[in-house]
Amino acid sequence: MSYNSIYRPKGKAGEYSEWACNLYNGCTNECDYCYLKRGITQAVLGVSTPVVKKTLGGTPERAYKIFCKELSEHKTEIIGDGSGYLFFTFTSDPCLPQTIDLNMKCIKTAIDEGVKVMILTKRADFLNHQSFQGVLGACDISKLAVGFTLTGRDDREPNASPNQERIEAMRMLHEKGIYTWASIEPIVDLRSSYKMIQDSHGFCDFYKIGIISGEKPSYTPQNVRDFISYVRRLVPDEKIYWKESIIKYAKEIQT
Repeated sequence: MSYNSIYRPKGKAGEYSEWACNLYNGCTNECDYCYLKRGITQAVLGVSTPVVKKTLGGTPERAYKIFCKELSEHKTEIIGDGSGYLFFTFTSDPCLPQTIDLNMKCIKTAIDEGVKVMILTKRADFLNHQSFQGVLGACDISKLAVGFTLTGRDDREPNASPNQERIEAMRMLHEKGIYTWASIEPIVDLRSSYKMIQDSHGFCDFYKIGIISGEKPSYTPQNVRDFISYVRRLVPDEKIYWKESIIKYAKEIQT
């Protein structure tokens, strides 16, 4: 668990970005597969009411000051590293009504400082929010990438926006010239995930795809190999990042 707002993620999180920013712990989406609701840190990271991290002062004002200080310290490294994106966020959803004001304030500051920002959300109701509109109206949108987690399983994400509404939000952003991407992770079931790709591939610039963790998959390695083949027929390879989890699982031999 990071004690800073800006840090270098490791492991599976590192497959999303070389740099990340977490300002809040907790989320109202209540996804039943959420990895934050498991393990020894669930009482802090897996709470249902988002709160500003205590290590950032516990208030939006203090957190913003710390963020600005850390951005100044790291922006040259972030701009120079790999994709050069600062990812928001692993410990909450940056577009919740409770979190969007501070997150967008920090995102605007980062973009103004020349740092590209990548968002991942399960919301579709933020497009007309004043804070997000402020970013679109005042910032260089070529430095903004907006991603949506798409599982196709609204039943397992009870308080998130419906998947089809997320796809429509993606289409609208893409038409505005904003780089769009999708996290097809976790794959709860292959049919639902494939439909999400089918429904979005005309206006999704990039996909990151990974299997479910923390529970036994409902599919076999051969099912996954077939899924990979189907997706490759639909989406060019250069628009897909197959996460280590799905590559490893697809290589398993059935007994």
